[in-house]
Formats: sequence, structure tokens, C-alpha cells
Amino acid sequence: MQIRETNLRFTRRLVNRRTTTQIVIHHTASGDVSADTVHSWHLRKAGWGGIGYHYLIRSGGDIERGRPEKVRGTHAARANSTSIAIALSGNFSQTRPTPRQMDSLVWLIRDIRSRYSSPGKPALAVVRHADLSATECPGLLFPWNELHRLLRQTPGAG
Repeated sequence: MQIRETNLRFTRRLVNRRTTTQIVIHHTASGDVSADTVHSWHLRKAGWGGIGYHYLIRSGGDIERGRPEKVRGTHAARANSTSIAIALSGNFSQTRPTPRQMDSLVWLIRDIRSRYSSPGKPALAVVRHADLSATECPGLLFPWNELHRLLRQTPGAG
């Protein structure tokens, strides 16, 4: 798999994240939209300067870059300075993510964890936006237990 670079332009200075302890999972609460569309939504939010997520996974499984991975996000107030945000395109209060989205999500989480791991250091935690804020995000139909089961499997094992 690969990440599609979007080269989005931000209207505010982006600040590097000093530490990374978790990955926060979101949904767009919309239909299938691109990172560029979410970027335009978030540009209209006061002070956001552009898309708040680092990655967006489309319904077909394509992964699009949002914010550069090394900078602070704007996605979950209490965790912006310590987390990487992944949003899946869709409304998972109404439907489940597609199998391709789930495959891409597992791949992306493993990829991110591999870059932030070191001997003796725990793997980055994977949490829901709802674990950090009063929200349903990433939706009541998001298969949370399935995601964690897939993450525990050995890559390539069916």
C-alpha cells in the first residue's frame, strides 16, 4: 500500500509534535470525501488552518495525506500534542467501514507503529476519538473489537 500525497496548503503555521504516544481513530461523519474536501471544511473552522487529521482513508481503501505526520493535529483537544490522527471517510453511526478501509487502516497503524517503536517502549496506543471527548466518533458501528483483533494477527496471516 502507499500513501497519496496531497500537498495541501495550510493557512496557519504548523507546530511539530514533541512526543507521540497514541493514534486516534475518527470518521468524517459524511459520505466518501477526499482529504482536500475535509481540508476545505477545516479551513472554515476558526484557527484550524486546514485539515486536522494526519491521514484520511477513503471508502475504496486509498490513503491520503492530511497534515504532515510530524506536526500537531487539530482533531481531539486533549490529545493533539501527543497523537497521530487517522480519519476514515464515512459515517459509521449509519454503516460500517468497508473491508478495504479496514485493511488500509490496519496497514497504516502497523506502518506508523513501526516508525515510532523502539526496544523496551510500548507500541503506540490506538484509541477512539470518543475515548478522549464527548462524541460518538468514530461511530457506533465502527468495528472496534475487530480492529484490535486484526492488529494482533501476524501480518499476512488470514
